[in-house]
Amino acid sequence: MHLKSLHIKNFRALEDFQVSKLGRVNLIVGKNNSGKSSVLEALRIYAGNAHPHLLEDLAISHNEKWRLNTKEFELQDDLPFRSFFANRSFPKTDGVGIDIGDGTGENSVKIEHVFYFEEEYAESDAEGEGRTRLRRMQVLKSELAKFEGEDINESLAIQIDDSNLVILRFSGPNGRLRPLLRMHKRMPCSYISTQFTSEDDLADMWDRVGLTEAQEFVKSALRIVSPDFEEILFVRDDESDESDSGSLSRSAIVKLKNVNIPVPLNSMGDGIFRILQLFLKLFAAKGGFLLIDEFENGLHYSVQEEVWRLIFDLADVLDIQVFATTHSWDCIESFAKVAVEKTATEGVLFRVGRSVRTSDQGRVIATVFDEQKLFNITQSDVEVR
Repeated sequence: MHLKSLHIKNFRALEDFQVSKLGRVNLIVGKNNSGKSSVLEALRIYAGNAHPHLLEDLAISHNEKWRLNTKEFELQDDLPFRSFFANRSFPKTDGVGIDIGDGTGENSVKIEHVFYFEEEYAESDAEGEGRTRLRRMQVLKSELAKFEGEDINESLAIQIDDSNLVILRFSGPNGRLRPLLRMHKRMPCSYISTQFTSEDDLADMWDRVGLTEAQEFVKSALRIVSPDFEEILFVRDDESDESDSGSLSRSAIVKLKNVNIPVPLNSMGDGIFRILQLFLKLFAAKGGFLLIDEFENGLHYSVQEEVWRLIFDLADVLDIQVFATTHSWDCIESFAKVAVEKTATEGVLFRVGRSVRTSDQGRVIATVFDEQKLFNITQSDVEVR
């Protein structure tokens, strides 16, 4: 389900964040700490239907698995998911929570911090046989005092598309989530962080597109940054220790024109590594989302236009919606040029930043630049530092 617009409520610094128009390919710009990465995180949660493993991974990536007792300088157990909510705290009012979707309420993921009281009761079946059942009832936060001394479960209530409810109960002292009901199937979503993917993971993705047109396309993309590239192969390192899976690690070697020996991929610079990562993850996102944090990482400005051109083409063919962030004016210029050129595939740029309007009280807002506005975009319009 691709998004035509975006509405994020109560997620980190995005208290009421709206993007009125989205394209097939979207570039997010803004100053440091403006909220760009939070938009990508929200989209990951949306695509993943707030799966507990995903929520835990996001918490750990921010070191939010623990909190520091500043008086005693000790790490103490805490429920890390409070940091997902606005003001880094669980709402004190029922019915207020994280809401990520298109703003219609029909295509959304909602996360609310709730309390549940469980009690056993007896029930008889058709044959008159008695059995014990468990009844779960939500306890309003305003009425928690009435249940003092009772076994109250602290939970996250996740609602998908305004209909299906899933309860995730905190279990254990570190707040690990345990689903009480079956989770919903997740949408394909590839996330490319600012860090490079391991060669073992790249090898696995390469195997998945083996002997297909996708593999040949990736090879052609690698020639953007290395015109002498001919072939790539992932080989096992016999001298490495076995991984947890029991298999030896793998590394990439490439064949270059007029070079008689294999060349390690790692020796060829960040550009070719970034291209390989980007396009392998793009094919893995078929039918879903591709999320790229800091698009320009490892890519010289001279190749970015051609990379964008390929992404626009493939996003349409593979039915992928792309969201990327950038800190680079060169990246913005190359994106704008391709977005104006590729009229069949809509490209949208939106700037994230604090509103200067008194009525907005400094909240984070989005300013949209569609293809028409991209004709006349200037660096002063989209300050990124």
